[in-house]
Amino acid sequence: MQKIVKKFFSAPSIKLNTLVVIEVVMLLLVSLGGLFYFTRKTLVEEAKKDAEQRLEGTVQHVDNILLSIEQMAGNFYYELLEHLDQPERMATYARRLVECNPNITGCAIAFEPNYFPGREQFITYVHRKKYNSPELIAADKSVNRPYTKQNWYVETMRTGRPAWLNPEHNRDYTVEPVISFCLPIRDSHGEHVGVLAVGLSVTLLSQIVLDVAPTPHSYSVLLAADRSYIVHPVREKLRGEKSKVEIGRGSGEVSFEQDGETWYAFYKPFVRNNVPGRSMEALNWTIATVYPKSDIFGEYNHLVFHVLGFTFVGLFIFYVLCRMVIRRQVKPLAYLTVSAERIAEGHYEEPIPDTNRNDEVGIFQRHFQQMQRALAADVSKKQQLQDALNERREQLQKTHQQIQEDDQVKAIFLHNVTNRMIAPSESILGSVTKLCDNYQTITLQEADQEIGNIKQQGEVVLALLSHKFEAGKEASHE
Repeated sequence: MQKIVKKFFSAPSIKLNTLVVIEVVMLLLVSLGGLFYFTRKTLVEEAKKDAEQRLEGTVQHVDNILLSIEQMAGNFYYELLEHLDQPERMATYARRLVECNPNITGCAIAFEPNYFPGREQFITYVHRKKYNSPELIAADKSVNRPYTKQNWYVETMRTGRPAWLNPEHNRDYTVEPVISFCLPIRDSHGEHVGVLAVGLSVTLLSQIVLDVAPTPHSYSVLLAADRSYIVHPVREKLRGEKSKVEIGRGSGEVSFEQDGETWYAFYKPFVRNNVPGRSMEALNWTIATVYPKSDIFGEYNHLVFHVLGFTFVGLFIFYVLCRMVIRRQVKPLAYLTVSAERIAEGHYEEPIPDTNRNDEVGIFQRHFQQMQRALAADVSKKQQLQDALNERREQLQKTHQQIQEDDQVKAIFLHNVTNRMIAPSESILGSVTKLCDNYQTITLQEADQEIGNIKQQGEVVLALLSHKFEAGKEASHE
């Protein structure tokens, strides 16, 4: 009995509980899936907005430095034009330019060959010992190669326009690499006779750009027009190496694989502010912030882990609570199931307990109780009828058996009577035959003897028939 109760008590509740939990899990999966999807999308958007804001701030910071250098160089440029015939003053201008602006790393003033009589080449160069050092070093010649073969001089003399030039690669630096703002020097006839170049330290520029990195593993880069690196945290990449990531000219984002991990690059063009009198040649620089996927989604992944953990714990608690509630709700059904099985086995009189519940289970239990009582009463009546029929059948069987026994006795009796009547009947038949065959010759004495024999044997037969008749009457009375 206990095993049956346990079977019917646990199986339906477990099944119902499992179905409820599965439905809740499906609902949670849909809800959490949507939540995680939009959260992930929002994180990317937030990272993009944060990168754009930081990049915009960095562009403004760098552009302010560039503008200050341009204005400072412009101020000295016009004063320098008034003293082109005084080469000894060029070194003073170069030194004062470097001293007046801490962002300026060095200044070079170079003239075309033989511009000054007796001097085949003329250059004065003043630079800081280190990009942030107040100590200045002056030189009047190029150390590695003639300035007439260096890009800042050649390109400026060729175009005749003020411009920012990228660092020269593929050469050994005697000082720190710089980006140069170059102004062509024109004489009174408008001829290009030299170049004023002011340098901005790539180290200083890198410090400004790399400080944009908002997360521990992110970094920022500044790309030249040919996609070579102007600023990169790995100095080896500053020797003319070009970016392998497909970064466009406008603003946008791109993902790529690096060191077995996914990275996101958010980029925008380096656009300078349009200031009156400023030379607005296109730099075609691009500034970008690069994030590893783990930096963007690190907190998200922790959140997912914690949410899933809490979800599993919550589902377990929900399962236990549902189990308790469902067991309580289906407990009457378990008893009713056992009762139904007992009734099916023939235990119609086993009572169904009363209930005070007014829900569907309570209504079902009361109706089942009424059905059981009606079934028990009906079965009881049928049992009484069956008992009466059985008793009548037994009586009929006994009567039938008695009749069969009487018939057997009668048959034996008739058989005995018949056997006993054979001899008298044969004697009577013999006497009658003798009388009929010899009535002319038979004597009176012999006739009397045969008639007496007939009378005697007739009385015997009559006695046997009388006995049978009396026996039949007694049997009928019984």
